Amino acid sequence: MKILLLGSGGREHALALKLKAPAVDLVSAPGSDALAELGTCVPLNLEDPAAVAAWCARNRPDLVVAGPEVPLVAGVADAVRALGIPVFGHDAATARLEGSKSFAKAFMMRHAIPCAAGHTVTDLAAGEALIRSWSHGFPIVLKADGLAAGKGVVLATTEAEALATFRAFMAGQFGDASRTVVFEAPLVGMELSLHVLVDVDGEHASYALLPACQDHKRIFEGDQGPNTGGMGAFGPLPFLRPQDIECMRTVLVEPTVKGLRSDGLVGRGVLFLGVMWTARGPELLEYNVRFGDPETQVLMQLLDEDLAALLLEVAQGRLVSRELKLKPHTAIAVVLAAEDYPEGARKGVPITLGSPAVTVIHAGTRKENGQWLTNGGRVLNLATSAPDLAAARAAIEAALPQVTWPGRQVRRDIGLKALGHALAGRTVQDPW
Repeated sequence: MKILLLGSGGREHALALKLKAPAVDLVSAPGSDALAELGTCVPLNLEDPAAVAAWCARNRPDLVVAGPEVPLVAGVADAVRALGIPVFGHDAATARLEGSKSFAKAFMMRHAIPCAAGHTVTDLAAGEALIRSWSHGFPIVLKADGLAAGKGVVLATTEAEALATFRAFMAGQFGDASRTVVFEAPLVGMELSLHVLVDVDGEHASYALLPACQDHKRIFEGDQGPNTGGMGAFGPLPFLRPQDIECMRTVLVEPTVKGLRSDGLVGRGVLFLGVMWTARGPELLEYNVRFGDPETQVLMQLLDEDLAALLLEVAQGRLVSRELKLKPHTAIAVVLAAEDYPEGARKGVPITLGSPAVTVIHAGTRKENGQWLTNGGRVLNLATSAPDLAAARAAIEAALPQVTWPGRQVRRDIGLKALGHALAGRTVQDPW
C-alpha cells in the first residue's frame, strides 16, 4: 500500500509512526529528515493543488493523507480525488469550516450548535462602532476570518486594545485573511479538544469519536506567558464521565454531521472541535478540519487500530459509525521547545538524544552528519501511555533528562491541574 502523507511536523511524524508497517510504502511531502527515516520524501508545494495532483497522477498512491489545513483549504483534496485516488482530507468547500471563521459561525448558528454570540464585520467604521457599544463584557474575542498561522485570534481585555487589534486586522495584518473579522463574546469554562472521524455525503452520514484531549497553550507552567501552538496534551480526561461524552455527541457532534449533509458538504476526514465546557454545558469555540497538534501525538498512543485501514475507510466513504478500538490507558505528549519560542526559535543547536523509554516524535529538527539539530520552535515531543495519568506523567518525567539541549523549554505540569481536579472528585461541570 503506497501512502502519500502531506506535511512535515510533529503531527505528521506521529501519524507516520502509526502508519508505517512492512506492507506500507510511505512517501511524505515535503517531509523532514525524521520522516525520511520512515520512507521517502518529495518536495511538493502543498499550496499548489495542480502540482500535488500531477505527482499523484504519475505515482498513483493508494491513499493520500492530509496533515495540515493549508492544502485542504487550497483544494488539494479536490484535485487528487478527481483522479480517483482516495484522500483522507476534506474538499475545499468543507475546509471553509476552518478556512473562514465567518463561514463556520454561520454554520453553527444555522444548525443550532451552542456557541458564543458573534458578529461578522467587513467595514472599519461598523467594527469600531460595535466595539464602543459592545454589550457582552470583556474580553472581546476578535478572529481574523481566514487562516493566519494560528495567530489570528486575540482576546482584547479593553476597548482600546480591541480597537487597536481591529484596526490592525483591517489594515491587512494577515493580508486578506484579516479584512473580515468575527467578533465573539467570551466563553468561560474548561477547554478541551474533541476529534471526530467523519464520512458524510448526500447518501449517508457516519462518524466515530476519538477520546477527548486537553491541550496546554501557554509557554510557562501554571498557564502563564504567551500562547504557543501547544506545549503538551493528554487524554482522555480522567474526570470526563460517559454522560459528558454523550452530551457532546448529542449537542455538538450530531448536529455538525447532520449539518454537513443538509448543506451538501462532503466530509472525508477528521473534524477537530474546540470545545469550552461552560456553566451552560459544552459550547463550540471553533472547527478545525485536520488533526490537532499536539493532540494527534496523544491520540496515536491510544488508538488500537490499523490506522492506514481506518483512514482508507473514511477516504473511500466506507466508514461505519462505531466505537473505535482504544487502549485502556491515558496518553500524554510533552513538547520540548527551542530557546526564544514562541517569539522566535534558536536553530542549529545540537540535541542530546538518548534512548528514553517513551516515543520520541520529531516536530522541528534536522539531521546533519548524524547529529540531530533544532530546526523550529516546537522541536520534539515525548509521548507515552500508561494505565493512568499519574503514571503517564511519571514516565515522561523519567525520560526528560535523556532528551535535552542548551536553552530547551519544557512544561513539567502537563495534565497536573486535571489530575488534581480528578483527585478532588470534581467533574467537568465543576469550576476549573
